[in-house]
Amino acid sequence: MTIRLPEQAVWVYGDPTRLMQVFANLLSNAVKYTDPGGKIEIAMQASEGQVAITVQDNGSGISPTLFPRLFNIFEQGAATIDRGKGGLGIGLALVKTFVELHEGTVMARSEGIGCGSAFTVSLPRLSLPNSLQNLPDFTPAAAGSAFRILLVDDNIDALESLRDYLAHHGHEVVATSEPLQALQITQTFHPDVAVLDIGLPGMDGYDLAAALRGRFSQEELRLVALTGYGQTRDFERSKAAGFDTHLVKPVSLEALDAAIAGLSQAAEPLP
Repeated sequence: MTIRLPEQAVWVYGDPTRLMQVFANLLSNAVKYTDPGGKIEIAMQASEGQVAITVQDNGSGISPTLFPRLFNIFEQGAATIDRGKGGLGIGLALVKTFVELHEGTVMARSEGIGCGSAFTVSLPRLSLPNSLQNLPDFTPAAAGSAFRILLVDDNIDALESLRDYLAHHGHEVVATSEPLQALQITQTFHPDVAVLDIGLPGMDGYDLAAALRGRFSQEELRLVALTGYGQTRDFERSKAAGFDTHLVKPVSLEALDAAIAGLSQAAEPLP
């Protein structure tokens, strides 16, 4: 790994925890999709009003067809990248969200499969460490808008990214990849909203929804289905299983957030 930094210290204003998540996710991707002996470089360039940090590798690369969906939280690169290594954009939706909260941007570049990739995060630069005028607000969800949310998805990357995103927005979140464990969790944790992947191992999302409906009424618990299928019969099956809404992957964080907010209006907010 090569690191190239400016000779002089460079300052940005931000939430250290969130920025650490941003670059940890980008580095994790670089390591995951670069073979042993490959090259990874972190480079920072500073201009008068901006700092640009690029994480670049000579690994698997990215298919041009994936770029329009690259920052969707549930997007997989299975068609072009080893599925055993996980989802293509581990945390990329979260990266985009946190960077934009800092009034920055994130861009991806790749010449295609086998040609490596580069992600560049650009953030506003502070001239001095105490220049705190007109800075972005990193405040989480407003008081009264937080809810208890249960997440169930066997895509660990997506599960953890979504959990972090919703928790950052002030919600109380419990996440699991196991449907049977989800049922055990609801014995002591009573969610307002449950977001369930349909393609779960052992017990699929439809069966899990039906089991939850046996414990909670629609007024007590709202159910959101996440699936790669969007035909009329798929929506009908979700409705029959007790789901309140049906979202087709890939789903953006904003779309899921809006769905949760809409469904939660009938739920009682956390104190």
